[in-house]
Amino acid sequence: MIPKFPHWVSRSQSKPHVMLAVALVGLAFQSEAAAQQAVAPEKVFGRQACQVCHASEAAAWEQSSHNKKAWSLLDHPKAAGFAKAMGVTDIKGDSLCTQCHGTQQKKAGKLVVFEGNSCESCHGGAGGAGGWLFKHFDFGTGRRPTNSSKIDEFLADRAKETPEHRAARDASVKATGMNRSADAFELASNCLQCHLVPNEKLVEAGHPMSTRFEFVEWAQGEVRHNFLLNAKVNAEVPTNWSDRNPGGTVEGRKRLMFVAGQLADLEVSLRSRAKATETKRGSLGDEANDRILDLKEELADHNLDALKPVLAAVEAVDKNSLKEVTAGDMSTYTKAADAVAAAAKRFVAAHLDGGGLPDSIDIPGKAKGNVFKP
Repeated sequence: MIPKFPHWVSRSQSKPHVMLAVALVGLAFQSEAAAQQAVAPEKVFGRQACQVCHASEAAAWEQSSHNKKAWSLLDHPKAAGFAKAMGVTDIKGDSLCTQCHGTQQKKAGKLVVFEGNSCESCHGGAGGAGGWLFKHFDFGTGRRPTNSSKIDEFLADRAKETPEHRAARDASVKATGMNRSADAFELASNCLQCHLVPNEKLVEAGHPMSTRFEFVEWAQGEVRHNFLLNAKVNAEVPTNWSDRNPGGTVEGRKRLMFVAGQLADLEVSLRSRAKATETKRGSLGDEANDRILDLKEELADHNLDALKPVLAAVEAVDKNSLKEVTAGDMSTYTKAADAVAAAAKRFVAAHLDGGGLPDSIDIPGKAKGNVFKP
């Protein structure tokens, strides 16, 4: 039995000041298409299941200002204007707004909206048919969580897991949509589903396209919650990564995260440009153009042979081609984005331990917010 978690409340149960859900974003909206949501509502199991084993992680999220801002931004004076422009009548209900500022869960065919974001906003929907929730802690012993479960019990099982079972488990949770903390590119891509607004009409209404998201800076601050192997120590990098990469270094991991974040940003920006209908100053197309050109230059500056396939995918994309909107843009930029994503995944897989990345990759030294200490 999974115990209930009373703090994760729907808007119908909550008071305006109750802000206890785990957050992913600050200023961010998502597109109207449900297929483009960061998390499909029917896949959302609920945060109460996660806290059974991950109490320290939940506490870190719960106390962060990052968490508290996501939902409260819907009360900002400008939010009403954005909602009006988008034809949204219930900003905290079944709307594109709550796709990123809240958590949408579909139960028995009915949509329920919870304040703020949940664990699954970042790590992917765990429930639904064939979800990853019960797969990710299946270490081959048959143990299931109960009201009295302790993570130490599962960690003991984890230590005994065979390499073959571990490989099969990894493949299974990946196939069912889990974004693990060790998966730098997938996590960064998921973050950017909300941190880069892909909706042209919303940007036209004045909503910022970008939250100035940089993966390392944000992951190292108040949202950091690396407690898997030690619930009392918030490690600099995910411990399920360091445990599997004993030769890896904190600096190497951060370099990998930095480049993975740039690659994810380039992919998402290309997809935004593919849908753009104009490139006038301040439009989504214009913002995407600037990001594409900047990222292309930044990635080239790393001078890495392993990034050549990425640069080749956007070789024909320049200031002149980006400036003009043509009928073939959807195909052109989607094809480039697909190529970037494929090359990015190969790059990250080849540098999973963070090794081989030069010191010249200038990782951010600051973090966004204060790191949680239990």
